[in-house]
Amino acid sequence: MNVPTDRLLLMLIVATGFAVAGGGWAASLVHAEATGVEEIGIRVAIGVVFFLILLAFWTLFSGIDDEAA
Repeated sequence: MNVPTDRLLLMLIVATGFAVAGGGWAASLVHAEATGVEEIGIRVAIGVVFFLILLAFWTLFSGIDDEAA
């Protein structure tokens, strides 16, 4: 997995799966329950959590590459 394209492909799969399952579910709850500025704030928070999880997966894959080398 030390080839960058392999890692990017795995990140694409992880991002798509998480966005559909977690992000879609959370955003639908926000759309149904919140309005106005509160809705925007919650959506931004969901986006931040999403990118933090992707960053965690990226560092996990980097750690696997370091162990393999």
